[in-house]
Amino acid sequence: MLRTVVRLTPTFIFPIFESRNANDYDMLNKDTEAPRTGFERVKMMYTTNEYDEVSPEMNQVAQAAMFGTFIGGCMGGFVKSRNAYLYFIETNQATIFTSTMQAKKKLQDYVTVAFAKGACQWGWRLGIFSGMFSLIATTISVYRDDTSLVEYITAGAITGGLYKANLGLAATFVGAGLGAALSTIAGLAILGVLKITGVSMEDIRQALYKLREVREDQLNQAIEKSAKIKNDDLTRHHDQLVLEKGEKKVEEM
Repeated sequence: MLRTVVRLTPTFIFPIFESRNANDYDMLNKDTEAPRTGFERVKMMYTTNEYDEVSPEMNQVAQAAMFGTFIGGCMGGFVKSRNAYLYFIETNQATIFTSTMQAKKKLQDYVTVAFAKGACQWGWRLGIFSGMFSLIATTISVYRDDTSLVEYITAGAITGGLYKANLGLAATFVGAGLGAALSTIAGLAILGVLKITGVSMEDIRQALYKLREVREDQLNQAIEKSAKIKNDDLTRHHDQLVLEKGEKKVEEM
């Protein structure tokens, strides 16, 4: 009965149990000689190519971790700096400063230090959380060779449980349940967007990897062009000096 319900469920509205339509448009062509087993796909995910470059899946995990670190640093820094600003104003009303500039400098230093502390406290936590969640979800997705709600729920439960593991067994189960619930909502939203747009997570990973390659290629071209211009200027200056002073042999110098 469950299979009948799953088969008859419109995947456009409830895109959980089925993958996208076979006639959907693929953004990028996949490798025809892709690994057939799940362990082979996971092994390729964790290995580098002949140029020591990570796989598109690991590139996505690294980007998720860095993005989480950036967001966590901004959130923690803004919250801590705001609290520090209010605390400084409230506790230094009776403090005597020699000038307005000194008061502003003390306030700026206090807020800056608080921002740095808040960014460090929240940045690494959210970065590890995002990276762990993305790593687990991507590993399960690569092993299954499909994107569904299973990996989001599993990754959210494991990550939430590990995040609260230091507080005891009860907190671990609460963290796992809360992580699974939030991941279910996020997974439904992501799967819905993927189904509507007609792309897959593999397409997104490959697109992000291509963007990274293009960015690195542009950077290498800019560095090479700058070095070429610099060398050309140095060569012209050398030729001008030789033309002005004339050529000299080593024995004559």
